[in-house]
Amino acid sequence: MSPVRFEYHTEFAPLTYRVQERGWLLFKQEIQSGTPDIAAFLASTERRARLDELGAQGWELVSVQPVLEGRAQVGAQTAQGNQGWGVGYAVPIGFLLFFKRSIVQSESQ
Repeated sequence: MSPVRFEYHTEFAPLTYRVQERGWLLFKQEIQSGTPDIAAFLASTERRARLDELGAQGWELVSVQPVLEGRAQVGAQTAQGNQGWGVGYAVPIGFLLFFKRSIVQSESQ
């Protein structure tokens, strides 16, 4: 009896953020907030259909890993030159989905 063999597949699921409107009439602008739109992520019919398709093909979801994007903000120094600041942080932009399924071997192998 030969050992079980697997094949692997990876997909990316992007995460969107809520958009806030600021301003009035001609000065209205859309600003991306720092709050992920979880409801839209979970309600995505395309994502759900893709997961159903992969499941029907025998793929098993093994692991999920967030994909992070680095952001940085740097503040200006004051006239005294001693008030400079900077901050860096990571923001999730999506998830990597890792799948596996067993490879069916024929009798001749």
